[in-house]
Amino acid sequence: MTDFIPPYPKRHAKIPGPIDLIKSISDDLLAIWPEGAFERAFMDFKIFKKSIFVANHPDAVKYVLVSNQANYSNKISLVSKALSPLIGDSLFISDGEFWQKHRELMMPLFTAERMGQYSQSIITVIEQRLQQWQSLPSPRPIAMFPEMLSLSMQTLWQIVFGKPLTTKQFELLNGYFAHYYQVAGQIDLNSFFGLPSWLSGNKSSKLEQAAQAIQAIFDDHIAEAEKNPQANSLVADFLALKNAAKLTSNTEIRHELIGLFMAGYETAANSLAWSWYLLSQSPAVEQTLFNEVDTVLGKSPVSIDAVDSLAYTRAVIQESMRLYPSMPLLLRETKAADVIRDKPIPAGSIMLVVPWLLHRHKKHWDKPDHFMPERFLISAEKTPNPFAYIPFGAGPRTCIGKHLAMVQTTLTLAILAKHFRAVCPAGTRLEHECRLTLRPKGDLPMQLIAR
Repeated sequence: MTDFIPPYPKRHAKIPGPIDLIKSISDDLLAIWPEGAFERAFMDFKIFKKSIFVANHPDAVKYVLVSNQANYSNKISLVSKALSPLIGDSLFISDGEFWQKHRELMMPLFTAERMGQYSQSIITVIEQRLQQWQSLPSPRPIAMFPEMLSLSMQTLWQIVFGKPLTTKQFELLNGYFAHYYQVAGQIDLNSFFGLPSWLSGNKSSKLEQAAQAIQAIFDDHIAEAEKNPQANSLVADFLALKNAAKLTSNTEIRHELIGLFMAGYETAANSLAWSWYLLSQSPAVEQTLFNEVDTVLGKSPVSIDAVDSLAYTRAVIQESMRLYPSMPLLLRETKAADVIRDKPIPAGSIMLVVPWLLHRHKKHWDKPDHFMPERFLISAEKTPNPFAYIPFGAGPRTCIGKHLAMVQTTLTLAILAKHFRAVCPAGTRLEHECRLTLRPKGDLPMQLIAR
C-alpha cells in the first residue's frame, strides 16, 4: 500500500455560474467539478437553456450505457463537430444501424486469437525502443510523455499497416494530430449552448486543414496496401471486408483506421506516461513491479503468454487509468423523455457519464485519491464495481480495442521496466491538461536509470 496522493485540480465548493463554467470547460474539463460531486449519485444543472444531467452512480451509469442505451445517442453535435472532419461517420461517433453494422464487422478483428497475432508486432516495437534506450549515453534524460506518444504511435502503426513508422512519418503525423487536438479541443460551445456561430471564427477551416493532412497520409498507405498486402495487419483485414462488399470504399476504411489509431495511441501513451510518473513517486509499488517483471520475464524471449502472469504490472496500468482516465467525460443526448432516480429527463437534454468523478467517488472507492494498484488484484478484499470503473466505457459501446490496449500497455511497461527505472527531477509536481483527452501537461522530463 502507498500513501501517495497524486495531484488533481482544486475542487470548489459548488459548480461555477454559466459564464465561468463555459470558460472552465474551454480551459479544463476537470476543474468544474466541486467537492460534493465526488459523493453524489445524480446531478443536474442548466447552462442558459441547456439541461444537463450527470449519472454518477453505478446503477444510473448502467441504465444510461446499457439498459436504456438506445435512448441516449452518442451522435451529438458537440462530439461530431470536433471529430467528424477527421473520422467521418465512423464507429467512434456513429449511431444506430450504421454503428451496429460496423461494430459487428470489426469485432472479429479484436478477438483473443488476434491479440496473439498483434502481440509480436507490439513486442518487436518495444524491444527496438529498449535498444534505443540502452544506447543512450549516461545520464539518460528523457521527455517521457513524447517518448510514450512516439512508442505508442509506432506500435499502433505496425498493427494497422504491418510495417514500421519512419521517423519522418512520425514527426508529420504527431504534428498534424497535435494541431488537430489543439483546434478540436477548443470545444465548439456555440452550437452546444445555442450561441451565435460567428463566435467560432475560422476554427472549422483550421480543423479541416489538419484533418485533410492526416487523411492524405492514411490514403497513401491504404493505396499502397492494396498493391502490396501486409499479412496480419488491420488494413489488410479492412480491404478484405471491402472486397467482400461489406465496406463500400477506401474512404470508409480510412475513417475507421484513423479512429482506431487515434484512440489507441492516445490512450496507451497517456496511461503509460501517467504510470511512469506514479511509479517514480511510489518506491514500494515500483519495487513490487520490478520483482514481478524480473520473475515473469526472466531471460526467456517475451511472448503474449507473459501477460496473464503480469498481474501487478497490469494493476498499475489499471490504477493509472482510474486516476487519470484518457476519456474523462462521456456525452450522450436524450432522444425521448425519461426518468432516472425520480428525476424527469426531458428529450434533447445532455446526459453526462463522468469517469473522472466515478473513478474517485468517495462512496465506491477506499481512499479514492490514493495511488493503490493492489485494489485491482484478484486478492483485493473489494472488487471494483464494473460501472464505477469505466476507462473504456461500458455496455455495447465499450471500446472495441480495450483488450489490445491492455496487452500493449502491460507489455510495454513490463519490458522497459525490467531494464530501467524512471526518476523525476526533485520537486516535480506533474500537472494535467484536459480538452478532448486527459494527458500530462508538458513533456514530463525524467531520467532513465539502468537496473
